[in-house]
Amino acid sequence: MLVGTGARSGPLYRQLSDSLAELIERGELPPGAALPPERALSTALTVSRTTVVAAYQALREKGQLERRQGSGTRVALDRNRETVSGLGGDHAASQFLNGPLATIDFATAALPSLDLVADVAAGLTRDDYLRLTSTHHGYHLRGLPALRERIARWYSDAGTPTVPEDILITSGAQQALELVARGCLQPGDGVVVEQPTYRGALEAFARTGSRLRTVRIDEHGLDVAALERLLANESPRLVYVQTAAHNPTGVVLSDDRRQRLAKLLDQHEVVLVDDTSLAGTAFDGRATPAALGTHERLVTIGSMSKLFWGGLRLGWIRAVPQVVSRFAQVRGITDLGSSLVAQEVALRLLDHRADAEAERRTALPVGLRTLTELLGRHLPDWSWQEPQAGASLWVRLPHGDATHFAQIALRYGVALLPGAVFSADGSTDHHTRLPYALPPATLTQGVARLSQAWTDYINRTTVDVTLTSAVT
Repeated sequence: MLVGTGARSGPLYRQLSDSLAELIERGELPPGAALPPERALSTALTVSRTTVVAAYQALREKGQLERRQGSGTRVALDRNRETVSGLGGDHAASQFLNGPLATIDFATAALPSLDLVADVAAGLTRDDYLRLTSTHHGYHLRGLPALRERIARWYSDAGTPTVPEDILITSGAQQALELVARGCLQPGDGVVVEQPTYRGALEAFARTGSRLRTVRIDEHGLDVAALERLLANESPRLVYVQTAAHNPTGVVLSDDRRQRLAKLLDQHEVVLVDDTSLAGTAFDGRATPAALGTHERLVTIGSMSKLFWGGLRLGWIRAVPQVVSRFAQVRGITDLGSSLVAQEVALRLLDHRADAEAERRTALPVGLRTLTELLGRHLPDWSWQEPQAGASLWVRLPHGDATHFAQIALRYGVALLPGAVFSADGSTDHHTRLPYALPPATLTQGVARLSQAWTDYINRTTVDVTLTSAVT
């Protein structure tokens, strides 16, 4: 492992830099070997990116690492130092460390951009930009009026009457979550989340000092009966759910549970946040932008990023006007509004929403089938439940924990997210999330590397158990 469990002391970045230095000195990271990108390594080790940046910087100052233009961070060349090829003699790991193989990012489950995004964006003319810049000063705290009206009309057409005053445009769904957390919560407030759930939500709620409670999900989505029992005995301030499509499991909440969930708003004084960022990715074509209806304590989050392209960085909040006003005030403290150019593109993209959903509905199941066939061939002991939406597979490891396995996988050139980061209490670490909206060649190579890493992990675990038994 790069960062030991108690074997080292001092700041975390120093523990990481010392671990890397040891690998370099032993020759396991030979001269010229490429290190993972800072973000990929921080994700795999579940540490902050700042920690990795500081560790790399410390090693660069010692002359052990160097940053090369166009090729990232590498071990500094030292032709006088003898190196030991491989990791414990393993050829695959040796090839990764010595060769130009790039890290395969299985830690991100973002969907690739649709071609229509480029087509629509390219359709904006100089006259369109002149109209935008001449009629707007550039700051719209609540969002471009035309875009708010267009989103409101989409909800209304789907059967949930909505007006522009119900919509606040945000810089992505993550900002929407941050605004909800800051606008609704105080330190010590109770928050109920699904188990597992979206890691960005956990981070947003944690920053408010909230107390997190969990309710499990199954193949039908949130266990609403369990939530009802919890609400009967406790009084949390907020409940966070994903009814349209769940990240990381891909489950869609069943209709009967959806109805029971909506009724809870009339029975309990709780804010219900429905994150529908993945709406439009359901394989059966069900689009449920606001399936829970309208209520003074219901907040719905939407996004352009999942369906169209993450680079748009546009999301929104739908709520009753007085709640939207509250979130706009909170937003105004640090942000005066999202990019109007991106909003203009988004406005036009919404006219192609049906085409985008049809394209996702065709491509996502194909990617899922490719991934599951590869797993069945290379990692037959791994198990999963077939998702109904989204772009990721929630995989259960037959034994061990994903946090330690992710560290081994990274040495074989695959960045993974351990399941613990999707849990309020870390209890889902026997899972990991695998993306399938990737090119077939990438999936094929990634799973092959994971298979080799898993064999290494099993061997290491067996050795550890044997040594422990011998000592005791």
